[in-house]
Amino acid sequence: MLKVDAGKIFFVENHLFDPVIKEFDGILERYNKYEVELFIHIVSDPSCRYEKGVGANRILSKISGMSAKVRFKSILKNKKINSNPKGFYANKLKNDKQPPDEIRSVSFAHCKRDEVEKHFAARNSEYGFVFFHDFLQGLGMLPVRYINEEDEDSIRRLVFNEAYLLEAYGNSYDMRWENEWRVNRDLVFNFEDVAFVVVPDDEYTEFIEFTYTEELDYFVLPSSVFKSPLEFFLKAHTLEHHAWHQIRLYGEWKVDFEMFPPFTLEEQTEFIERCGEHLTCLSKAEIQDVYERRFVSRFMSFTSSLEDRFLEKTSFKSLKTVSKNAKEPHQTHRDIMMHCYTERLDVQRANIDFGFES
Repeated sequence: MLKVDAGKIFFVENHLFDPVIKEFDGILERYNKYEVELFIHIVSDPSCRYEKGVGANRILSKISGMSAKVRFKSILKNKKINSNPKGFYANKLKNDKQPPDEIRSVSFAHCKRDEVEKHFAARNSEYGFVFFHDFLQGLGMLPVRYINEEDEDSIRRLVFNEAYLLEAYGNSYDMRWENEWRVNRDLVFNFEDVAFVVVPDDEYTEFIEFTYTEELDYFVLPSSVFKSPLEFFLKAHTLEHHAWHQIRLYGEWKVDFEMFPPFTLEEQTEFIERCGEHLTCLSKAEIQDVYERRFVSRFMSFTSSLEDRFLEKTSFKSLKTVSKNAKEPHQTHRDIMMHCYTERLDVQRANIDFGFES
């Protein structure tokens, strides 16, 4: 989805020019190779390790006592993430000095889909924001630099220009695994800058109602899309932007989702053996769909303003393929759901009440 090259963030577009998937087996072929890579800001809870000890002094007093959920709701409504003092110099200030703007920033983790759960644990929170990468790049977001890996000239240059990026690591404190990037300011945004927001699964309905009540235009995804492909599969049909009431099995037979009882441990093991690969692809397709479909629409809008004769002479001549592939994740979601529920029917057949009279 995204790649970083020479400090710049790029949208990976190759798959949009691949032949359109026509057979079901093509889904696994494409999505097994497809890598979901993104930048996520997770709203910390005051109980997390970042806000303990010396870190407690870095949080704005007006939010220091707020839970991650309260902070998250405030950001959703105000469309602003407050920057905090952090980095190598945050603990080097005189007692009577307020942290200067030079070391205030908003942090993002650059990670793959299956790495996000570790960031949830570190922040003790499953409330997060995924912004479009071009918006963050336009704000000047840059990766953290470590004093341990810089020479004196480089450190001096960073202090003059980007002191907020400097960190250090040691035997007892090493956060390089975060792949942290920072924006050197309060982050003010609009709805269109946000690809989607993340909430705990058991609060998904609550936050859908909250966005409606407050007239907030966000795509909301449950945290299981990162944490557990099986739990996301069980949740997927309830998502507001899908809103499925029935599922078509064997390509013909429509049934209610409520027909399926909870898995027994034995059934779950067999189902994962049959469909584990498909479930991972389902999670990838969901994230890709909510991120890429709107991002690619900007490209399509741009190309629609160009002359047809020019488009025919360039690599843009495959725009129909791009358009179809941009819709593919949504169709993939549907096809994988039908396949997996057909398999689930077979696995749970003995425990399903089909409503037939004996």
